Amino acid sequence: MKYLIGIDAGGTKTEIIAYGLDYNPIYRKIGGFGNPAVNLDKTLKTIVTLIDDCTSEFGRNNCQLIVIGMAAVETGNYVKKIKKEVESIFTIETIVLNDAELACKAYLGSKDGMLVIAGTGSSCFVQKSGEGEIVGGWSHILGDEGSGYYTVIEVFKNIVNKYDRNISYDSLSKAMLEKIGGSSRSDIMNFIYSNEKNTIAGMFPIIVDFSLKGDLYAINLLENAGKYLADLTCVAYRKKDFRGKVTIGIKGGVFQHSTYMVSAYMNEIQKHLCNFDIINEDISATKGVCEIYDEFQK
Repeated sequence: MKYLIGIDAGGTKTEIIAYGLDYNPIYRKIGGFGNPAVNLDKTLKTIVTLIDDCTSEFGRNNCQLIVIGMAAVETGNYVKKIKKEVESIFTIETIVLNDAELACKAYLGSKDGMLVIAGTGSSCFVQKSGEGEIVGGWSHILGDEGSGYYTVIEVFKNIVNKYDRNISYDSLSKAMLEKIGGSSRSDIMNFIYSNEKNTIAGMFPIIVDFSLKGDLYAINLLENAGKYLADLTCVAYRKKDFRGKVTIGIKGGVFQHSTYMVSAYMNEIQKHLCNFDIINEDISATKGVCEIYDEFQK
């Protein structure tokens, strides 16, 4: 049976789904993180292992196309390196692109619109008149406002500010310090500088849990995340000179797990955009491989 492979590689996990040529999924597996800017060797190992497991089950010769959407892949020479590595091992045509672009294909096909992603990192991919562009998505050093990583770091910035001033910690900060197993300067420094982005972002659910208990600090953090992402959406809208109604997809664990964040996001964009449709269902970015393959057949 002929099939396609779509891979969504992000800061926390990598998802592979194989689709039959009727575009229905036939195989799915989850692997480790896939951000080459964080660790190229680990990312390649994750990708190659997942593809090998899938092709071992369905046959390499039957795979018509591999499309890999990967966080931060547009930096450096990662696209060429990853494409070359995968094609040299599996001899299957492989396309490597940013994860936001692949996800946008899954949500919008070839139609005009935007997809806002908020998970470990954050970004907005815009499609208009057959052309695409990333807005935001500058990764954790230059941006990622509204992401899980960024929001957790905001808490730790608050912690170190209070540490230096001998100010008592709030309940959320205490819970964060308990989670990392210490509250000394070295404990905090070791956690932040010895762990990868996905581990730090993995503490985001603690903020969500506190918000559900009515913690005002946690609620404020999530509402700010929503406002950051709404601002990114409006920047993208103006940059690409949209007129009238626009379709906006929202995707990622931050959107999925926090009603406070989503509410703040919706309230903010309603102030600036007059007419829009929201797609908030959870569609796997891997499905973008079907749209790309379909475009090849035309």
